Amino acid sequence: MTEYAVSPLFGSWDVRRGDQVLSHHSAKREAIQAASAKARADCPSVVKILRRDSTIESIRRYHSER
Repeated sequence: MTEYAVSPLFGSWDVRRGDQVLSHHSAKREAIQAASAKARADCPSVVKILRRDSTIESIRRYHSER
């Protein structure tokens, strides 16, 4: 299962897969949308959304539909 993360970085937001930064966004909402799109295309996968203090806000799971 692939894990994506939406994480804060100096006032902006990154979408990461492991140690790799996939995209950088000024708004958290945009980062969540980008991470969700990548996760839907890469099922099964998980998106962890972090708060500014780096604690987990929510986890979204994506499974292939059959």
